[in-house]
Parts: sequence; C-alpha cells; structure tokens
Amino acid sequence: MRRTSCARRLTFPSTVPVVMCILFVTKVFSQITLEGVVTDNGSEYMGGGSEPVVNALVELTDQSNPARHFIDYTDSEGRYSILITETGVDAHSGSPEAFKLSRNYPNPFNPSTVISFELPCPAKFRIDIHNVSGQQVKTLFDGYFSGRYGRVVWDATDEADQGVPAGVYIYSLRAEGIQISRKMLLMDGGHHTAPGSPHPGMRGHALNKILSDQYRLHISGTGIETYEQQDLQITGNTVFNASVFRTVTDIDGNVYRTVKIGNQWWLAENLRVTHYRNGDAIPDITDNSAWDGLSTGARCVFENDENNADDYGYLYNWHAVSDSRNVAPAGWHAPTDEEWKTLEKSLGMSQKDADDVLWRGTDEGGKLREAGTSHWEDPNEGATNESGFSALPGGYRSRNGSFDDLGYEAYFWSSTERDADWAWSRHMNWYENRGVYRDYEKNGNGFSVRLLRDD
Repeated sequence: MRRTSCARRLTFPSTVPVVMCILFVTKVFSQITLEGVVTDNGSEYMGGGSEPVVNALVELTDQSNPARHFIDYTDSEGRYSILITETGVDAHSGSPEAFKLSRNYPNPFNPSTVISFELPCPAKFRIDIHNVSGQQVKTLFDGYFSGRYGRVVWDATDEADQGVPAGVYIYSLRAEGIQISRKMLLMDGGHHTAPGSPHPGMRGHALNKILSDQYRLHISGTGIETYEQQDLQITGNTVFNASVFRTVTDIDGNVYRTVKIGNQWWLAENLRVTHYRNGDAIPDITDNSAWDGLSTGARCVFENDENNADDYGYLYNWHAVSDSRNVAPAGWHAPTDEEWKTLEKSLGMSQKDADDVLWRGTDEGGKLREAGTSHWEDPNEGATNESGFSALPGGYRSRNGSFDDLGYEAYFWSSTERDADWAWSRHMNWYENRGVYRDYEKNGNGFSVRLLRDD
C-alpha cells in the first residue's frame, strides 16, 4: 500500500465550509453522533480563560453492553466526534499513518453491515460497492472528509434503495491513485431494507443484544485529570462539552491539580517531591541539630510525621528552592517575588500594596485560602478560596529545627533572595488578617512551596 503524504493531501481547497463536513457525517452515517469540545479549567475560579485540550482520549461505553465501546481523540481545537453504531468497533491507537479499509462487521451479514476506514489526514475519497461481476451497485460516499476515522453503513440496497440479492460483494476505497478492496458476504434472510425505510437497528436490537440509551463517557490524557460522566443519556445527535483539570506530575510520580489565576498557572497543592529534577535526592533531615545551620538544600515533614505530607506536603529550606537542580518538573519553577506580586494583583491588590511589606491588601489572602475548617483552625476568617489556590496551613520549621503553626499559618517561599542569609516569602493566617504578609525570612527556615508554570 502506497503511503500518502499529508503535506500533499492537505492542498485541498481550504474554503470548504464547515457545514459541508456536518452534512457529510449525516449523509454517510445516518446514525447517532456524540460530539463536543474538551477544554481545561482555565475559566474556572479567577482564571483568565480556558484552552482546548489536545489529543485527549474520549471513550464512550454502553453501560448495559460494554462491548459497544467507541473512541476518538480531540483535535487541535479540543473537538471530538463519536459515531454510535449498532456494534462496537476496535479502539484506535493514535493517528493512522496510511489509508486503511477495515473488514466489515458483521460478516457474513443481513440486513446491514458497518464498514470502517482510516485516513492519514483529511482527504477526498470515495467508497463504492460492486458485485462479483464488477458492476457498481452503490456509492456510499464520494467527497471530502475532515476526520481521521470513520464508518459507513451499507443496508444491502442499490442506488435506487432496492434490496440486492444475497451473494459476495466487493467494497473499495479509492483516493489519490490508490485503491483498497475487500470482500463481504450478504446472507439471504429476506430482511432487506424496503425503499425509504430507516437503517435497521438504529434503535432496539443489534446482534441479539439490546442497545442502551445510557452511556459512560471517559476522558483521559497526558497532563489532565481523568474525567468521567455516568448515565449520559443519548437518544439522538448530542453535543456534550467537558471541562477538565490540568495536572502536572513530579519526578516521584506525584500528580498535582493545577489552577489558572489571572494568566498564571499555579499548583493547587503543596509540593511533596523528594528528588530534584535530575534525580538527586533532596535530603530528609529529621534531627534538629542537623537542620540548624544548613547551607544546602533539605526537606522535612511537619513534626517528622509522614502522615502530614499527604495533606500539607513537605517543608523545604530556601536552599532547596534555589538549587540549580530544581525542585520543579520540566516546564515549572518556584515563583519569584515579582511573580507572587502578579498573583496578588490579579486578586485585586494595588501595585502600592504589592510593593509594600508585612500585611498588605484587603481580602487577597482570603481568596487564596482553602475555605472551611477541615485543615484550618476555627474561624479561618474571611477564607473563600475564590481563586482555587487552596492555600493550606502547613506551618513551618524554624532554622533551629523546631516546628510550629500547623493548622494556623501558611508559609510559602519565593525564589528571590534578599541577601546571602534572607529570602522573600509569603504568609497567611487563620484569624483577623485577610491580606497577604510579605517579608524576608531566614533561608534556613522550612516553608511550603507552590510552583508556577513557565509561560
């Protein structure tokens, strides 16, 4: 089979209206289609706008018959389109590299069969049915298709919609000088479709199994949190758009939910990585005297109790944050003092307040703090978490090794040093102050860390 160059094939006229593609789907399949757009959570909370999720796997499964399983991948605009046929078709694995015409299913068949095809890129092609004498029986499609995977249904009728006799038929795909042909066998069961009647099996029975109206939609992919929708009722052409959370994974395999605030993407959880980006371990220092006076990177967990790491992450001295081996995975970094200011201003803080020290602003700290008292001590005054940042009160470890303020205070490093012994940080508390505290702290202290995406 000759491989076709997508660069060549994409020279078809770019002026083909989108509506023509929609009509094509209706004409070819005459079946139910589920379509929609998958976007990220960039418009939720206080984000500056969502973005399409590219190459996400979208799976649709009949809840009463899991063998009816359909998939598609989102395109560069986050769009997907799934044709729901009588029978499930084998799942695709990535984008096809060449034209492919699959074996029809079922085969032998009566009264209808599904013919699947794959294209290496959007293409103009045709699919025809011939009898064994070479006479053309029916053209199922002749035109341009913008997708990669498709299916057509032949109901054993000719161009006049008259039922054809039982026997062997040839179906073929022709495009740009190539032709692929396969044989199929129509059994004589006396159930050919009458002129003007709908395709058989659109609702009701297929292969002696009842088709359900209830489906499970599953969306997964790299850098997104898995999304699942149960009991999705589909009785006709349906549009279903989904919003999924972006995630990032550190070198240890920890997966973090992320949130967009303004135009910045932040971790929505405290860092809990135990290795630098290059694989070197970040030393876990439990002894107070060993922690005191460190001038190299180190980490710990509050009160040396690993149970605290699940909710609050690890505490890191500033030397770990500034280490050139990097505590952040590729594409992310520890925020600078100026980047913290950008965050605060996107929450409503003035430039004057952002440049100030100690307690600044009005309610920006409340917008950053997780609401309620699941982790924060009562009253957690003014906490709304409008930003989705979900700041947690992980407490701190002083440079002499003692721990304090779990449940009461949240401390976060910036990557900006003030001088050889001090670095800029942020601080929020559970009571009275709804703003954000900015000051420089001894770089031997252990604080929580949030990461920022490179943009």
